[in-house]
Amino acid sequence: MRPYDEGYRALKAVIDSGQIGEPLMLHCAHRNPSVGENYKTDMAITDTLIHELDVLRWLLDDDYVSVQVVFPRKTSKALAHLKDPQIVLLETAKGTRIDVEVFVNCQYGYDIQCEVVGETGIAKLPEPQQVQLRSGAKLSNAILMDWKDRFIAAYDVELQAFIDGVRAGQVGGPSAWDGFAAAVAADACIEAQNSGQIVKVGLPDRPHFYG
Repeated sequence: MRPYDEGYRALKAVIDSGQIGEPLMLHCAHRNPSVGENYKTDMAITDTLIHELDVLRWLLDDDYVSVQVVFPRKTSKALAHLKDPQIVLLETAKGTRIDVEVFVNCQYGYDIQCEVVGETGIAKLPEPQQVQLRSGAKLSNAILMDWKDRFIAAYDVELQAFIDGVRAGQVGGPSAWDGFAAAVAADACIEAQNSGQIVKVGLPDRPHFYG
C-alpha cells in the first residue's frame, strides 16, 4: 500500500528526477506507540519491517543483497519476550546502504520516517499534514497514534487504481514477484536476528513473464 501514499510518491518523484543525484544512504524508522502481548521479536520483521522491505525496493528500483540485524539497549516498555528496538541494516545491488529503526514501544506515537541521502542533496518523506499550534508558550504539531490514520488514504488510492485498471484492461501495480521479493528479504532478516551475522538475500532471477 505504501507506494500509493502521497508522501512516498512525492519522495520517489524527487529521486527519479535526479534532483539529489544517486541515492547513497537511507535512514528510516518505523515506530509504534505499543504492541500487544502476542507480538514477538520476529514479528518486528514479518509484521512491521515488511512494509519498508516492500516500499524501499520500489522507491529505489533496486533489490537487496544482504541484511543484518542488531539489537540496541532494550526499552523497559517492552515485555520480557520481546527484543525492542531493533536496527536492520540493508545493502542493495547498486550499493545503497539502508538503516531502519524498528521501535514498536516508542510510546509517543505512530511515526514513519525516511530520509534519502543522495550525491548532491537530501530528500525526506514529508510529515502527515497537521495544523501547527502556538499555544501555552509552545509551538507544536500533533503526532498520529494509529497506522490507519496515517495510511488510510493510500488504501483508497490503491483500490481505485485497481478498479481503474480493470476497467481499462490494464491491471498494473505491485505483482506477486514484488511480494515474493519482500518475503525473501524478510526470511533473511529473521535468520540475521538469530545469528547476528550479515546474511545474503538469495533472490533468484525474476521470471521473464513479469516483464
